[in-house]
Amino acid sequence: MEKVRVLPAAIVARVAARTQQRYQVRFAWGSGGAARIAADTHLIVWIDVLPATATGTVHGDRERQRALRAVTAQLPDGPEVVLGHLGNASAIAERVTRLQAERGDRCVVAIVAAGRHHAPGDDAAEAAGEAADVPDAPDFAVEDLLAAGAVVDALAAVGIDHTSPEAAAACAAYTGLRRAVKHLVSASEAAAALGPEAVHAALADGGELVTLRESTRRA
Repeated sequence: MEKVRVLPAAIVARVAARTQQRYQVRFAWGSGGAARIAADTHLIVWIDVLPATATGTVHGDRERQRALRAVTAQLPDGPEVVLGHLGNASAIAERVTRLQAERGDRCVVAIVAAGRHHAPGDDAAEAAGEAADVPDAPDFAVEDLLAAGAVVDALAAVGIDHTSPEAAAACAAYTGLRRAVKHLVSASEAAAALGPEAVHAALADGGELVTLRESTRRA
């Protein structure tokens, strides 16, 4: 029988520190970040505020749903996945509290910002020497950072505040800029690429919880 290698506690602790594993609320960018921080989590919150942030410009609800399904398939298997944006942070916090009540234990949350990906053939990306086919290398997106911070803030408001430094920094960005959030999003790079009508529609998203994938873990 093959022996199972047991890692020393010191190594396990170092790995946990690098992956935010010691924290209940974690934050990272892109599907690669999700793979890094989603170990032992119960809920992944995929933050994608503007339709162009994850897969290039997306036109229409049907196309957006297809894009979100494709993204969900790239996320770590197991945890429930919900969509987060600037309008539904409270609904996400309510879902986390329900999960905790159902489990009778804490619910660990991975908040993952989509960021911006240059579409294939993006002249600006090529001019900057960026390869268009580099997988999961999202650029910073102010709209996703602020929405992630809104979720962290909503969780803290219901007493779930054991946050990683990364999550705490996103929260501070949101709370510090709360009054200017819509202006900042409307003036962002992604908004300029989309145009005002699409941005207005995205910012008008309601407060309902949108589940992208049910938990695939066995009860």
